[in-house]
Amino acid sequence: MSKAFTQYVKILGRGKKGARTLTVEEAEHAMSLMLTGQVAPEQLGAFWMLIRIREETVYETVGFTKATREFLSQKETLDTAVDLDWPAYAGKRNELPWFLLAALALANSGIKVFMHGHAFEGEGRIYVDEAITALGLSVDDDLQQVKQHLQENNFAFMPLADIDNTLGRMMDLKYTLGLRSPVNTVVRMMNPFNAAHSVHGVFHRGYDMLHLSACEQLNDPSVLVFRGGNGEAEVNPERDVTLGKWQNGVASWTGWPKAETEHKRLKDQMDLSRLVDHWSGDQVDPFGEQAVRQTIASVAGLIQGIASHDECLALADDIWSKRDKSWLAAKK
Repeated sequence: MSKAFTQYVKILGRGKKGARTLTVEEAEHAMSLMLTGQVAPEQLGAFWMLIRIREETVYETVGFTKATREFLSQKETLDTAVDLDWPAYAGKRNELPWFLLAALALANSGIKVFMHGHAFEGEGRIYVDEAITALGLSVDDDLQQVKQHLQENNFAFMPLADIDNTLGRMMDLKYTLGLRSPVNTVVRMMNPFNAAHSVHGVFHRGYDMLHLSACEQLNDPSVLVFRGGNGEAEVNPERDVTLGKWQNGVASWTGWPKAETEHKRLKDQMDLSRLVDHWSGDQVDPFGEQAVRQTIASVAGLIQGIASHDECLALADDIWSKRDKSWLAAKK
């Protein structure tokens, strides 16, 4: 048990009148102790659940993220520039992970995309690693594989536990505690290989503002955040979406209207072959068409510095039309 860490559990758990939130410095120190194995399992669980009850603050998020980035910077580096960091941690439960095709189309256009995620068994969701495997792509477990696939295909995926096993174990506390912890926010924010741009999908209302405020304090270069399908960075075409951007030192919020007025989800047809068929053009998926198009538009707009919805859609259409239709089919 860490005596140094006990103070943070006390700060959080002193009751309604005595408890308070952590400062940036306190959160950063607490996270550094957790990442370096200086915290007992009981302390770890108590700490995250005390914060989970009231939800993390911007200052706490900044501190946790700073400590995580510093910790990861001391590990082996990738030694390859990444254009776009794409966290994928939520999983999809009522449609397929169409955002994966958006990421692959962007990679096909020359943008180096690094995706990372974590799967929970028994939740009835399709996590992105399952979809990647079904498409015949690689789930990488070391940096050499990541580097090779970024060079060959401009796309690589690595599970969280292979980025850092301690972070993976923190995520797996959900199996013991029954609730997700603020670690879910941290892994979306961490940008492990210092990509020039990041896209964050969130589920709960208000977390988009939390992410953007934290990005501002962290002085991140270019970040897109929005409430996406099931919490993934995927524009749901059946709902209006508000895109939050932090770029060039300026925060902005832009509303896009829903692209579909009728429900076209095929939530009872979760066959991953639909992704390959849509990519190859063998069959245009009624939901996937707009989910992919709007998602490409949102991310490409960030990378190219374009705000207009129409211009972003035109850019997305150009990127999608130029994809290598045989790429995924050849890997089945």
